[in-house]
Amino acid sequence: MIAPASTVTSHLPIVHAAPAWADRARAEWFEVSRYGANALPIGVGGRGGAWYVDGPFGEGVLRAYRRGGLMAKLSTEHYLWMGQGRTRCVREVELLVRLREQGLPVPEPIAGAWWREGFLYRAALLMRRVAVRADLMSLVHEDASRAPWVNVGETLARFHAVGAHHPDLNARNVLQSREGQIVIIDWDRGRLGGLSGPWVARELARLERSLLKYRRHVSEQQIAEGMAALRSAHGAALKALTK
Repeated sequence: MIAPASTVTSHLPIVHAAPAWADRARAEWFEVSRYGANALPIGVGGRGGAWYVDGPFGEGVLRAYRRGGLMAKLSTEHYLWMGQGRTRCVREVELLVRLREQGLPVPEPIAGAWWREGFLYRAALLMRRVAVRADLMSLVHEDASRAPWVNVGETLARFHAVGAHHPDLNARNVLQSREGQIVIIDWDRGRLGGLSGPWVARELARLERSLLKYRRHVSEQQIAEGMAALRSAHGAALKALTK
């Protein structure tokens, strides 16, 4: 549950827990310093402000929300307060819960939290850690011909079939678990709603641009061939799912 605004302090945050963690999530879980050596900074991709942590919830990922672009020149971590339900963390927790209810492979949210500072706020998200083998970019670097293009395409079709819009579908946000499952992460500003349309092609194009941007030794032809296989699998799966 969301705590009333009158309980906001300048120290511990207000916590919005996922239903499964409603009676267990604690504000202290969002204080990185409390983890000591059990907090390991995540250095690949993103804008910083994320850690692997071990706590009463098991292995988790604690991510502070960070701004990019022009707004980052004003503040990298503050957002305009527009009510509890409009905070980045609450919206992402609720979206992840809804996606998981539909059987879609996303991280399990534990809770979101925010620190109110007048007309501004800071926020963070705590999730269960996915047992990751590698992200799609790393798998392509490893061997583009054996990367899970078809599996990724079929998985993305499942999201698109229910109208799940990912705000930043890039190759670092597509993970393969140790069991081989494809998991899609980083749903900040994502949303559910709307039938398949031009936005689906735009998301796949964004994924392809990220692969080309960070391809290193992988040729453009290899990326093109992989994306062709991905799009073919995606199209077939989406058609079957939306009959």
